[in-house]
Amino acid sequence: MAFGFVSIPLDEARAGLDLDAHFADRTTLDDIVVAAPRPSLLVVRYSGNHAVSAGDLDMDGLVTASVAGVVVDGDLELFGAILNRRAEAQPAFLWVRGSLHCRALVLRRMDVVVDRNLTAGLVVANGEDCHLAIGGDVHADRMIVDDGAVASVGGRVAAKGWNGSAAARVALRRSRWADEVRPELRKAFLGPDGALACTGGSLELVQALLDGRDILRPEP
Repeated sequence: MAFGFVSIPLDEARAGLDLDAHFADRTTLDDIVVAAPRPSLLVVRYSGNHAVSAGDLDMDGLVTASVAGVVVDGDLELFGAILNRRAEAQPAFLWVRGSLHCRALVLRRMDVVVDRNLTAGLVVANGEDCHLAIGGDVHADRMIVDDGAVASVGGRVAAKGWNGSAAARVALRRSRWADEVRPELRKAFLGPDGALACTGGSLELVQALLDGRDILRPEP
């Protein structure tokens, strides 16, 4: 992670960074403590100003490395992707108190809050255990909200994509994965009834998008 971050013990961060109030309606911190191999060693990585970093940020492995989450008091500019792809892993949380700029943001069961705006090439919130809250606008090449994801955008959404989750307040057209995959690729990803056929659920679809593959039909 970028220089300028400090590690704060989770117990201190609860009060000092107002985490208990931030997660008042969610069990995120409790879930992380239960999943951590050494709960007493959990820390929060904190930047008191704007932060710039390079490389992908794999949120799936942070809790096992005793990092409960990341808090940035200003903007976070990441020259890479923020990734939570494993449904079986408890990921760390992310709270950006300014705006977030990154190549991609992928959530499977992660808790992400951005107080201001989000700018990314690809945004995917996919899974009923994830929570995405953007206080301002979203500017993205494509935004996909599906599979029961809890998501909200307080401002404008300037992106192609769709919202297939009844638990999301995101101003995108209604659709679902089964209706978006190109017809010639349906057999590779979907069963005859339109259900996801690949063993990792939507994981293979998301990875294909991250790899830049043209797997989705043109926007209507």
